[in-house]
Amino acid sequence: MENLVDLFCWEEHRKILTCRESGIPALQTFGICSNNRAGQPLHVHTHNGCMEIVFVVKGIQVYEAGGEVYNLTGSDIFVSYTGEPHSSGSYPENVCDLIWMQIRMEKGIPFFGLDESHAAYLRESLLALPRFFSGDAALRSMLTEAFFGLAEKSEMDRYMAEQKLVYCLFRIVQLSQKMIPRRTDCIEDAIAFIHANLGNPILLEEAADSCGLSLSRFKVKFKEEIGVTPREYINRVKIEKSKRLLEENCSVTDTALNLGFSTPNYFAVSFKKYTGLTPREYQERIRESDAERKEQSCQKAQKN
Repeated sequence: MENLVDLFCWEEHRKILTCRESGIPALQTFGICSNNRAGQPLHVHTHNGCMEIVFVVKGIQVYEAGGEVYNLTGSDIFVSYTGEPHSSGSYPENVCDLIWMQIRMEKGIPFFGLDESHAAYLRESLLALPRFFSGDAALRSMLTEAFFGLAEKSEMDRYMAEQKLVYCLFRIVQLSQKMIPRRTDCIEDAIAFIHANLGNPILLEEAADSCGLSLSRFKVKFKEEIGVTPREYINRVKIEKSKRLLEENCSVTDTALNLGFSTPNYFAVSFKKYTGLTPREYQERIRESDAERKEQSCQKAQKN
């Protein structure tokens, strides 16, 4: 199993600081990215000696760990524990914005400039974090300030950024203990309406009516709680449903019609945006995977 160590990167849509750039020995990786198109699935990997904390700024992202699948939306926080295998399973890295940290947890390493007692308290609190909980806008803003502050050359900026990051870590612990509800009842009602009507063209006015909100208020509240616009969420859910239909050998045209897409071409464009593949490429990959599994099964049977 791969031990994944991120390297320094400073590109338009992806920036990563290592402990060398940040000057913080316990901070193995601090990254920020904006994925504007789906990428390849994140394969099973570990971060030896580190726990990882991922903050989904906006969009949707799926992770698998401990035998469970976690669907993250805007402001959700996901934690993988020290040396724990995790991945995105069969799901691609989605269209989303992320901030993440890999924190070295072994004792004896200077821990964010804290004295021994405060370092021990924070380390133990982080190790006790639940897998999955909600962050907030203030945390997102402070994490972003801390990241870019650590990238500055000014000693004052870097010192202030480290203090902001320490605040963020304590704030993460505090938020995990509050366990803020991720969705209000009215948005849950809208999501239930969307899932019940996947086979139809879904009008946003109808989704708003289903939860008793005006259209403008519905759009704002939905994005606040889910992290994406209602239309983005609808398309994403339809694409996930289409993958199951395509795996069952449903044609591209029938799949598009069954899920209320206006044309097969619009469906194909949407599918590639969220998966990185065309519907036909996806079906071909599924066939190749099935054939490979059958061949491996036959070889195993012959050996026995």
